[in-house]
Formats: sequence, structure tokens, C-alpha cells
Amino acid sequence: MTQVYRADHCGSLIRPEKLRRARADFAHGRIDRDRLREVEDESILEAFELQRSAGVDIYSDGEFRRGFWLSAISEEFFEGMENEGIDYIRYPFLKGRDIADAALLVPPNPVVKGRLRLKKRITADEVAFLKANAPGPYKITVPSPVTLSRASYVEGISERAYPTWSDFFQHYTDLTAEEVSAIADDGVPYIQLDAPHYTRFIVPERRQQLTDLGIDLEEELATAIDAENRCLRAARKNGATVGVHICLGTFILGPQGPLGGAGAYDEEVVGRLLSELEADVFLMEYSDRAGSLETLRNAPKGKTVSLGIQNTRDPRVETTEEIQRKIETAARYVPLENLSLCPNCGFSGGAAETWLTEDVEKRKLEVLAETAHRVWN
Repeated sequence: MTQVYRADHCGSLIRPEKLRRARADFAHGRIDRDRLREVEDESILEAFELQRSAGVDIYSDGEFRRGFWLSAISEEFFEGMENEGIDYIRYPFLKGRDIADAALLVPPNPVVKGRLRLKKRITADEVAFLKANAPGPYKITVPSPVTLSRASYVEGISERAYPTWSDFFQHYTDLTAEEVSAIADDGVPYIQLDAPHYTRFIVPERRQQLTDLGIDLEEELATAIDAENRCLRAARKNGATVGVHICLGTFILGPQGPLGGAGAYDEEVVGRLLSELEADVFLMEYSDRAGSLETLRNAPKGKTVSLGIQNTRDPRVETTEEIQRKIETAARYVPLENLSLCPNCGFSGGAAETWLTEDVEKRKLEVLAETAHRVWN
């Protein structure tokens, strides 16, 4: 039976100041990689204590070995990719902005220029440290193939390696599935694929953006689901809990304010994702900036929906009572035993900036754990 973690979270935690400073120092050649590793280790151990004292049911390393949650998609791990500036397709609101130290504040923008080959395991160091030091069950997060930006395929350059975007996407999916399979072989108890880009299909305004690019929505969604399931099957082979995280995104340099990026959800597409994706648990945003909980009415039996009620962009700490009210609403559509709690997204929207303080982060996790333990005893 798959383990259900009632007080769940999305993995990413606020990078402490010393880690942000160390990463900047490493980027500018002021410290070596060994010193950066020491700071990462110290910070991860402190993150374990934060999670233990907050009372959550699952541990992560805060993704502290990554500059960004998307860092896995980069030339650091993939031969055939070269990082080139800012991805304005993914982040159009950054056009015309002068961003100091953009390499530390904006995720990599890899362009494929040759056949892809993994240079090294993406998560090997993360898994080894978690296995040796985590105080309890732990998770590893991996960007879903669905997060791969179309800006990574440039006509006139990329077709030398792949005739079409689809050929590139399918090969990248194969390599991601290999990494996920290796994580499962490592004995990781909980493997989570991060796929916020499904909101391109469930939020009407974002669907229109795809249509404007001339993309066939049905074909795109079917391709995404197929790719995701290839990775999910690789993840579950040794009995791990397998999850997919879907949210509206919290990139720190995006539209300001706690509600930036709000939108309704399409009930039909939500039901299709929950039915067709072969995950055990869906960590899905239902904060005040997201769609109605009524869109869960078509959720299939036997799958867990982790309600992303808390907003990691909003410094206000939600109360146990208001979270419970949302749980009660969700339970009209999904049995209580098939629900759990998580924040709407990871706490660190960017490596060197964040919406919240570490104290607010801890208080939100404490409220999340207190509510979960009260509701599910």
C-alpha cells in the first residue's frame, strides 16, 4: 500500500542567507566547490531540523544543492545543451528589465545544439546525503519533461541534432525516465515530478497563449501525459510513493504581490489529469489565487490529492480554521482519506530572493502540520 503523507510539502525551502552568499561567491570565483559543498551540507542539516520541529511528515533537502528547481535542465548535466541568456518565452515579463547577477536570479535557458547525453546523475549527491542524514522518510524532486521550454529548440540550430521539437522532447523524456529509474533503484521512498506547466492546460488564459503559438492543445496534452507516465512508471517500480506537483508558479521575479498569476481551473482537464496520470498523489494548488475546489468533482477513487492551500507568496500565515474549512469543502468531492495538505508551491521562488522570511516559512509549516494531525489524528 502506498504511504500517504498527510503533512506534505513540495520540497523547495528558502535558501538561508549563508547559502545564497556562498553560491554567489562560488559563481564569482571567491570560494571553491568544496567550500560551497560544506555550506550546502550545513544548510541541509539545518533544514532537516526545521522540518522536524515543524512536525511535517516528509523530509527534503530543500533543493539546496540546486540553484533553481529547474537546474536539472542545463548544460551542467546534459551534453548537447548550452545555456543562453534568459528564456523570454517562459518569462516574457522579464523583457527589457536590467537584472544584476541574472545567472543567480534567473533559471538556466538551455538551447539544444547536439544530441543529448547525461554527463552525470542529476540527483546522486542529493540522494546519498538524504539517505545518510534525513531524520525520517524523505522525497526527491525532479523537473517533469513537461517543464521543458520550447525556447530550448531553436530552428537553424537544434535540427542538426533533432529534426523536430517532438524528437528532442521524446529523447529528453527518455533520459529523465532513466534518472527517475535510478532514483527508484536507490530506494528513495517518495519521488515527486514537478510539473507546474500543466496549468497551461487547466487555466483558460494560459491555454490561449498556447493557441496563439499555433499549438494543438489536444495533441500537446496527450504528448505531455504520455511523457509524464513514462517517468512515473519508472519511479514506482520499487514501491515508492509517486507524486506530481501542479501549481500556478511562484517565480520571484514575476508579477508582484501574493496573488500574481491567479486563474480559474477547467474542471474537465483537471479530471483528465487526475485520471490519466499514473501518480499516487497530486500536490495541487488550491490557494486563494487558484481555481475552485469544485473542479475536484471528477477526481478518480484511490488517488490522493494533496491540497496546496497555503500560499508561499503571501507572508500572512493561514489559520488552522480556514484550512480546515477548505478541507471540508474538498471532502465533498474527494473522500477525506484521499486528501492531504501541502503548500501551493516550493518556498523558494528564486535562489537569491524569496517572498517570505524563514520565520514565516516555519510558522506556515507548523500550521500545516498541526492542521493535518488534527484532521487525520
